[in-house]
Amino acid sequence: MTDHLEFGKRVRFYRKRRGLHQRQLGELLGRSEDWVYRVESGRIPVNNVKMLADLADALRVPIEDLQGVPVLLEDHDGFAGSVPAIRAALMQSRRLAGSQYADREPARLERLA
Repeated sequence: MTDHLEFGKRVRFYRKRRGLHQRQLGELLGRSEDWVYRVESGRIPVNNVKMLADLADALRVPIEDLQGVPVLLEDHDGFAGSVPAIRAALMQSRRLAGSQYADREPARLERLA
């Protein structure tokens, strides 16, 4: 969805989607409103891994989405809300295998020793 946008425009898209002003995002990151403006306008890059992680966390998006990593599934039928839910489910294999674990008792510490 946003993988075709430049980094700064993705930041702006996710900031607006979260309902934040530049000043509010800057406060969450310990940065100025001007810093957020310069990132969104592409004037300064965010190439620090910690800042990238903090930015993704403040915007509540995975780092991959913020970086614009292309997704394999394009949404042509209006199921955009389903893609993040499917991704989250696939990343939690225990949830997928839940029926295999549902009837089992958790392993006791004494038996593991």
